[in-house]
Amino acid sequence: MPITDAIHKTDRLEEIKVLFLRRPEGVGTREIAQLLRVSQRTARRYVLELSEKGRLPVYREGRVWKLVEGGQIDLRRIQLNLDEARALYLAARMLSAYSDKHNPHVVASLLKLAAALPEAIGAHIERTAEAVSQRRLAPEYLNVLEGLTRAWACQRQVRLSYRDPISGKRSERLFDPFFIEPSFVGYACYVLGFDHSRQAIRIFKVERLERVEVLDSSYEMPPDFDPYDYLKFAWGIMGGDEVVEVKLRFSAKVAYRVRESDWPGVVKREEGKDGRCTLTFLVNHVLEMKPWIRGWGPDCEVLAPEELRREIGVEMKAAGAVYEKDQR
Repeated sequence: MPITDAIHKTDRLEEIKVLFLRRPEGVGTREIAQLLRVSQRTARRYVLELSEKGRLPVYREGRVWKLVEGGQIDLRRIQLNLDEARALYLAARMLSAYSDKHNPHVVASLLKLAAALPEAIGAHIERTAEAVSQRRLAPEYLNVLEGLTRAWACQRQVRLSYRDPISGKRSERLFDPFFIEPSFVGYACYVLGFDHSRQAIRIFKVERLERVEVLDSSYEMPPDFDPYDYLKFAWGIMGGDEVVEVKLRFSAKVAYRVRESDWPGVVKREEGKDGRCTLTFLVNHVLEMKPWIRGWGPDCEVLAPEELRREIGVEMKAAGAVYEKDQR
C-alpha cells in the first residue's frame, strides 16, 4: 500500500472513532461511508478492523453499529502545536478552578490530556489533576451528573428528584436533558431541558438533584430550539426570549479595568471626558448580574433600568449599614 493511502486510511479510522464518540446511540454503515466518501463495503471493513483490534468496542444491531455500554474508545493519536497545547492548558486550568468537588472523570481526562501535551506543559496539567483529586468527595452529585450525561448523550428521558433549596420540598419530574452547562457563579453545574410537568424549558442546578433515573424512553430536540440561542444573552445560565437593557457607568478609577475585557452582552461603550466609561448590556435576567455589579462597589452606578438602580441602591445602603454598626 502506498504511504499516502496508508495515511488516508489512518485518518479515516480516526474519523470513525470520533463519529462514534459523538453518536453513542448508533451509526449506520451508509452514514459512515458518506462521511468518509468510501463504499459501504469499505466502511464496514474499517469498522470491523477497528473492532477486531480492540480500538472500537462496537456490535451490530440490525443496520446500525452501536458502542458496547461502558466501552472505551482509544484516541491516543493527538497531534498539537504549541499554541494549541497552551489553549488546552488554559482550558484545563479553568476546569480545575470550577471543579469544586472531587470528580474522577475530570482527573482521568486531565491525566490523558497531560500525556498528549509537551512534557513541560503536561507536568502542570498533572499537578492540576492532583489538585482536583484532593477536592471533597460528593458521590451523590457524581451519580446524578453521570446519569444526566448518559441520558444527554443517548437522548434518553430521565426522572428527576428535585429538592427546593428554600422550602426543602421534593418533587419528581419527567425531563428531557438538552444541554449541560457550567456556571462561573457559585462553581455550579446546570442541566437545561424540557420539564414535562411544567410543559416548558427549565434549568435545574445539578447540586439540587437528589436522584436521576435514566429511562428507556427517548426524546427528540425540538427543531425550533437551540440552546446556544437560548443562552445568547444570558449573563450566566438564565436564558430565554426576554431581553433587558442594562446601562452601567464606571468611575475613572476602574474604567481601565472595564476596557480590558469584552464583557458578555455589551452592545455599546461610551467614553466620558472625565475618564469614566459607560457600558450598555443586553441580558436575559438581571438577577445573575447583580453580584457582579455590587462587586464594583461605588465605582459602578446603575443608570438603567430604574428598578435595578433602586434595588442595587437599597442593597448597597444595607451593606454600608452593617459596617457602620461595627464602627460604633
